[in-house]
Amino acid sequence: MRQVVVGLALLVGAVALAWGVVAIGQANGAAWIGAVIGPDRLAAEPALVEALFNLLVFVPLIVVGIVGAMFDRRNALAPGTRPLASFGLGTVIGFAGLSVAVLYGYLAGALTSNPVAASASASGVLLLGLGAIVVQVTGEEIYFRGWLQPALTRRWGWAAGIVASALAFAALHVAGGARAPISLVNLFLGGLMFGLFAARGGGLAAAVGAHLAWNALEQLGYGLDPNPGIGSFGAIADLELAGAAVWGGSDQGLNGSIGMTIALLAIVVPLAMTSWRRLPATPLPTPATA
Repeated sequence: MRQVVVGLALLVGAVALAWGVVAIGQANGAAWIGAVIGPDRLAAEPALVEALFNLLVFVPLIVVGIVGAMFDRRNALAPGTRPLASFGLGTVIGFAGLSVAVLYGYLAGALTSNPVAASASASGVLLLGLGAIVVQVTGEEIYFRGWLQPALTRRWGWAAGIVASALAFAALHVAGGARAPISLVNLFLGGLMFGLFAARGGGLAAAVGAHLAWNALEQLGYGLDPNPGIGSFGAIADLELAGAAVWGGSDQGLNGSIGMTIALLAIVVPLAMTSWRRLPATPLPTPATA
């Protein structure tokens, strides 16, 4: 019973802390960043502002994740077994899954293109955007899969630990503006996918690869985040989802698309079916101390 209570306290505390960091960043980020770079650049350089905002929000989560894991005698940064191969596999699956979700939007007649907007993207700004996404993805993976998931798994077992950390991952995005039921389901399924990758590999390599590929392709490759429009970093293409919200034709974009649900289920279901028997024998991320 003690382990159940401790795990529940960790889960609630982790969600509350992440919500607090996001809320403080949203409330004060513009003022703090403006004080550093100056008010003129605040309005003139939105890409720089967004990159600094990512640092403001996700670096604290990285620190908390590392320190929290140390209290559990775990290394939140552990890449796991065969990290390069795992990262590569995660990247391929992330690219494929996101592309399948976009394909469903195309088949549903919801996908349009705006090549003029995309042509304004500069390679330097795209690289800045990639760096910002790396910070975001790394922060979320260290926090949820490097710290929280192993901490819950140690107390509740593999299944409950992975599911609970995926719920916490979805809850964080509610603070960021996700509200549509399909969006929340997709975020939960994404959390399950990343959690299963981390559990199977004993570390973050595959989860970071899949998460980075998914987010980078969505934002900088296809230009689907935000929807409609194009982000401050630009994109190689500027696709838009219009029409029925169930296919992403809302401000929730691809996250609100049932096409993403199908693509994620196609990854998560077989991944889960092949994982449960091997997870008890899979080591948790590398201990922080010998």
